[in-house]
Amino acid sequence: MTHFDELTAAADALSARADAAQHDLEHESYWQSYPAQSAWADGFTNGMGGPGSDLVALLPPSVVLELAHWLRAEARNTQSPHWPTPSPHALATARAINQAREATCA
Repeated sequence: MTHFDELTAAADALSARADAAQHDLEHESYWQSYPAQSAWADGFTNGMGGPGSDLVALLPPSVVLELAHWLRAEARNTQSPHWPTPSPHALATARAINQAREATCA
């Protein structure tokens, strides 16, 4: 798998899940009991609590989509002769996402 493939696969996984979560956030009645600006954080903090929820609260769909945009930009850069190597942080992030995705799909 090329760097482009790794980065794109991670971006695709993030985008698909963020889009689905955003749709859920906008349309499912559970989220409607919270103010729109804090629904994501409130829902996880109140619904589950603990450090895991605190982490998820910091990563609403809008943030996850920005991470996907960053990974796609890094992927596009690998196609340029001027910048063929992605940042090590982007590649490490993509690999961690892809590994987590594979683990949850197994």
